[in-house]
Amino acid sequence: MKKTLTAIVVLGAIAGAVAYKLKKENEEKKYLDHELDMLAGEDEAEDEEEGNVECGCDVEEDAQPQTNENPMTDEINQELKAQLEQKSDSVISQLAEEDDHLEEERPIQHFVDFTNEEDMEAFKNAVIEKGYVVTRGENPLQISVMHIAPISRSELLVNVYYLANQAIKHHGTYQGWQSRKVL
Repeated sequence: MKKTLTAIVVLGAIAGAVAYKLKKENEEKKYLDHELDMLAGEDEAEDEEEGNVECGCDVEEDAQPQTNENPMTDEINQELKAQLEQKSDSVISQLAEEDDHLEEERPIQHFVDFTNEEDMEAFKNAVIEKGYVVTRGENPLQISVMHIAPISRSELLVNVYYLANQAIKHHGTYQGWQSRKVL
């Protein structure tokens, strides 16, 4: 009986690990497909910014800490939180007005700037541990953080708060997020 129970537990753990790996591979594939689309359409994007909708938010490292019930926002003060929410709501509204299918999964890209390589690497390691995909940004001390998700206000804000909080902890500046429209 013990051997059967142990075998069931081991098989369950293996199935869970395989499911997790498949999910991660699928997210990476979607990310790579998105990156290839972005590279293929780079010239077109310069002429026409259609498709990307941005939320520009400067969240400075010296933001005053404030303790909240949500651990994702422990470092974010109320003013900063309101700014992040307002700008995100504005972009979500803009996407909705453009007939975006908000419920569809798509890559959401966040941007964080740093003043030195050491802080950038510490931030990068922290967010990779949480499952985000990280690439270099437009300049050497900028990171682009990607995840695949539908545009759900509550889920989006959890990601924004987490990344802004990590930026503050690692002496960086959260610059905002962008997403392509899904029609």
